[in-house]
Amino acid sequence: MKKIGLDAGHGLYTAGKQTPDGIKEWSLNDDVCDIITDILSSYDCEIIRTDKDEGYTDEPLSQRVDRYINAGVSAFVSIHHNAYTGSWNSATGVEVYTDRSPTAADERLAKDIYDRLVMYTGLKGRGIKRANFQIINQNKIPAVLCEGGFMDGTFDYKIITSNIGKRGYARAVAEGLIEFLELKKKESEPLEVIYQVWEDVKARWLPDVEGKKDHAGNFKNAICCVRANLTRGNIYYKVHIKGTKTQKARWLPEVKNREDYAGNYNQPIDAVAFYTDTGKTLCYEAHEKKSGRWLPTVTGYNTSDSRNGYAGNFGNEIDAIRVYFK
Repeated sequence: MKKIGLDAGHGLYTAGKQTPDGIKEWSLNDDVCDIITDILSSYDCEIIRTDKDEGYTDEPLSQRVDRYINAGVSAFVSIHHNAYTGSWNSATGVEVYTDRSPTAADERLAKDIYDRLVMYTGLKGRGIKRANFQIINQNKIPAVLCEGGFMDGTFDYKIITSNIGKRGYARAVAEGLIEFLELKKKESEPLEVIYQVWEDVKARWLPDVEGKKDHAGNFKNAICCVRANLTRGNIYYKVHIKGTKTQKARWLPEVKNREDYAGNYNQPIDAVAFYTDTGKTLCYEAHEKKSGRWLPTVTGYNTSDSRNGYAGNFGNEIDAIRVYFK
């Protein structure tokens, strides 16, 4: 069984580490760590937390480093959230740090997490960077520090304080660790659809959504692109772009999993179609922007079948979707 070091940065009473309206950074970090621990609970691994006392003490960095090194962990991740001015501003994005002289393993762990962090939160990617952070400044064990969005950024705040945003951050770290350490599941995992959309008005990817627990999209803002994957198995999908004076309305090529995305940035879509190779019944629905209503549930995959082959009405933009297993 592999051991993983996990750290919620700072403490409840660390000066200045909070959102402008008073949410403590440690609380956000701890929430993400708890979700990571929950996701990894079904894998053959043990989590070693380096912060203690429920945040009441900002554990010295030297003690945290000693704790995960002495525990013999196979990888270490420190969870943080960023800040720019301390007052509301437009700063946005996620980052992953290695130390200034990273090993090849440090860099691989950083990439395994970073790519997913951008994808699953929908926030701007600010890159993989190097810094002299004491918590990861050693070359004995692969270690990175993650910054999951700006606490004082007006857009990021809405994401990082939401359950969807926290889960996106946690899922990126957990899946990065799973890939890096080649972790194996203790038992078969539930079958779920994970999906997200590109919103036309904000011109950015919105956070991931899982199954029917929520919908992907902001009502009244058309969506242009879709990407999706399953917890196991493959999902295939395509979108139909709405016609304009210069663009012909048409179905775009089929996409498999997250090998690409379906759609064109800034070209609203008016229909979607999904299917899987799992043998399970996949249901999907489109929300029509013009009428403000959910269209009937679809289970088929046939772009010639307007009744049960795709979700949407040609010419009427879609502003949200739901995709889930029956």
